[in-house]
Amino acid sequence: MSDPNPSAVVDHARGALAERFGVGIKLADDILCEVARQQGQDVEELAAEVVASCTTDSAVLPRVLYEAA
Repeated sequence: MSDPNPSAVVDHARGALAERFGVGIKLADDILCEVARQQGQDVEELAAEVVASCTTDSAVLPRVLYEAA
């Protein structure tokens, strides 16, 4: 990822999840935070994975992310 700003990555991930799941930004943020907690990851780490999944097929997201939506 070329963007070193963690908050920008999280914002991008929120937008991507909101669009992907057809939910609002607040719910997308709740999903991101809850799944990161369940997976034992930092929110920024999961956010980077979400953003990477938008640009490459090789980035696989945790199934629980889809189940949370």
